[in-house]
Amino acid sequence: MTPDSFLIAYGSALILPLSVVEGPAVSAATGFLSSQGYVGWKLAMFLLVCGDLIGDLIYYWIGRSGVTPLSGISRRLGLKQAFSPEFQHDLRQHSTKMLLVGKWTHAIGCVVLVASGMLRLPLPHFLLVNLLATVPKSGALFAFGYFAGNHTGFFERHAVLGSALLGIAGVACVALILRHARLVRARP
Repeated sequence: MTPDSFLIAYGSALILPLSVVEGPAVSAATGFLSSQGYVGWKLAMFLLVCGDLIGDLIYYWIGRSGVTPLSGISRRLGLKQAFSPEFQHDLRQHSTKMLLVGKWTHAIGCVVLVASGMLRLPLPHFLLVNLLATVPKSGALFAFGYFAGNHTGFFERHAVLGSALLGIAGVACVALILRHARLVRARP
């Protein structure tokens, strides 16, 4: 079986499980494959969004089920309680903003998704915000792969710099959100 016939036969079946593991890279690669005629774009987008949400749910579940082991580790390391009640309140109040920042910067997404589970955010709210963030993100990455897939050399050379900049932007946004929340709470 040639690689072309393999992609035509099984390409759609591989999108969902691969996008659960690594959504952004698979979204761009799927866009490129779609531009070459190996995968239909409508089915590909649906599978990419579903796979990304399944991955988000896995991180949420890790946070939700891992509170006791994570707090036990922090006690062994001599750290105080992981989240003070005030900090938990701030995180819950600004969960939508933080989920959007985590999804769109990708660099801190894992931390934000696990923390959402640890804070026990309501699952419907978590899923809705992640769906609203995933659709444009997956669409942009898919379009990037579709239209720029033949020019990947430039992007490969600058991938580390781009990831670092997104990470810095994500941390800065979360810090600003939390700082604003503390200032609002501190007002008389």
